[in-house]
Amino acid sequence: MARPLLLYIFSFYWHFLNALFTVEAPKSFYTVERGSNVTMECTFPVNGELKFRDLSVSWEKTDELKKQAYSLLKGKEDFESQHSDFRGRIKLLKEKLSLGQSLLEITDVKLRDAGDYRCVIGYGGADYKTINLRVKAPYRTITQGVVSTGDNKWKLTCRSEGYPQAKVIWQSRECKDLTDKANTSYEIGSDKLYRVTSTLTIKSRIDEIFYCIFWNKELQENTSAILHIADSADTEHRHILGAIIIMTALFGSVLLLRLCIKKVRTNKDNGTPVAALSIAKLSKDKDTRDCRDASFEDEELKYIQIEKT
Repeated sequence: MARPLLLYIFSFYWHFLNALFTVEAPKSFYTVERGSNVTMECTFPVNGELKFRDLSVSWEKTDELKKQAYSLLKGKEDFESQHSDFRGRIKLLKEKLSLGQSLLEITDVKLRDAGDYRCVIGYGGADYKTINLRVKAPYRTITQGVVSTGDNKWKLTCRSEGYPQAKVIWQSRECKDLTDKANTSYEIGSDKLYRVTSTLTIKSRIDEIFYCIFWNKELQENTSAILHIADSADTEHRHILGAIIIMTALFGSVLLLRLCIKKVRTNKDNGTPVAALSIAKLSKDKDTRDCRDASFEDEELKYIQIEKT
């Protein structure tokens, strides 16, 4: 019933009502990231106390299907005419209506929510404003790969997803443009996200760096990744060295723990409270030298004190 009534008002009384009643939009467009929330606003004149039974509010997405987002008819909400795309995600901040503000909140914004919305207000008069909602999905994460194809030839790959469609730019360490040598493909998922894969096959020496840049012209945003061509033997050597360092650190930790336990047992056999010994030692150090000069033995005592506590 809400939509036919509003159409009736606009069809027969538009010229008369428009001169007396004006709806305004503080912002004509909003840009929001996919998955976040957005609150769009239009305002209307309220003289004195708002009479809800005389108020009608309609928010409609004016694409080809004209999807009803929200409807308030004579002070009563109408969810039967609400399009399924918005169910469970739309809220009108009714407490703001008395201030002449129609605030529509959309939670968990989808890419399909992008488009023009018409805010229609009927309250002693009737008017509307159109607001554009833009939804973006930045190419935040880039999955990269470097594979040797033999004879100093390499296959460099960058993958990411986002919206709108991005261009992939390839550059060398010296900022030479290599985009024309790359092969870039695009796929669109059911969620309307672009899944972009770009591959650069190039001949290069070891220890060279290349950049892949996802440039979103429409949003004036870019995300980049660094691909490093390293000798596989050198990489393996680094992994082995890292493993040795980790094992050495673990062995040292175990040895230190055993020394600490031995000292605790010795102090216990001598009848000296560990906490008292630690406090006395630390107090003496405080009187004689700066704490930054504390020896390894001091650190050991503090460790025992913490464990005792």
